[in-house]
Amino acid sequence: MEQLRPCIGRSERDIHKAVVDYWRSFGLPGTLVATIPNVPAFGQYGLTKGLFDLLAIAPGLPVGFIELKRDGGRPSPEQLSFQEILNGCGVKNAITYGRDEPIRVLEAWNVVRRATV
Repeated sequence: MEQLRPCIGRSERDIHKAVVDYWRSFGLPGTLVATIPNVPAFGQYGLTKGLFDLLAIAPGLPVGFIELKRDGGRPSPEQLSFQEILNGCGVKNAITYGRDEPIRVLEAWNVVRRATV
């Protein structure tokens, strides 16, 4: 299995691609990781500022949201408000930094196979 490597200095877009590619390679059956395409489409009817980057669905989860940040990044006030809503509704969520942290969250949520060294 692919060993996790640091993603220092990469953009959120690079991290996003790496995490989705990892799920495509190592995702467990009956799971889904989907992009919430809010950033490039913001301004279109029905889109909401602050939505997290990824939606994860898995047996037992059943749904979770992940915000991807590069190392040193910070969530926006709108993202923190969205997280408060998720927490208040008991929905799993995580604000993650770098490439490895969101993959560890997906492992903990049983969306991808656990990495072995």
